[in-house]
Amino acid sequence: MIKIYDGMLLYHGSYTDIPDINLEKCMKGLDFGKGFYLTSSCEQAYSYVPLSVKKARRLQIIAKNFAIEEGKVSVYKFHYDPNLLAHCFQDANAEWLHFVSANRDNTLFPKLLKKYSTADIIVGKIADDQTARILQQYINAFFGIPGSPEADSEAIKKLIPNRLKDQFCFRTEEAIKNLEFIGSECYGDIKL
Repeated sequence: MIKIYDGMLLYHGSYTDIPDINLEKCMKGLDFGKGFYLTSSCEQAYSYVPLSVKKARRLQIIAKNFAIEEGKVSVYKFHYDPNLLAHCFQDANAEWLHFVSANRDNTLFPKLLKKYSTADIIVGKIADDQTARILQQYINAFFGIPGSPEADSEAIKKLIPNRLKDQFCFRTEEAIKNLEFIGSECYGDIKL
């Protein structure tokens, strides 16, 4: 069961540590929209570091000789605030699939984008790089019209939801204020 609670430790893998989160630097078009993404799995954050380093090299944010081992896994502690609006997708079901698709193509399922537009935090399964191809096929109607029972069923079956990890998207400044930066560790120093 996916949940968020007071004192929970969350992890973020990147080419650098991020003690001060800036939502302006966060990308649009990700699973739950623009926001700062974390996971409850240190292993998952760790596995994201090489991708982040390679992307930062390609975008010339860091030097081409920047070693993957220099990447960071940052740790944050969540402090519960009853004024925050959070939504948790417990399963990779049709509504989760539609919402993730809508964030990648805003012409799909606009009512869902509006429904969750006020959420400070959205929690659910991650659609990682391994599942991105399936999501793109779904969005491009490879399995049938997006939103049809047949297309939804086929996409969800191919995504193998029981293997998907979790992600926590902090979408507002109010939500970010409830994350305490604990510290970070170099990718090369972490022993899993």
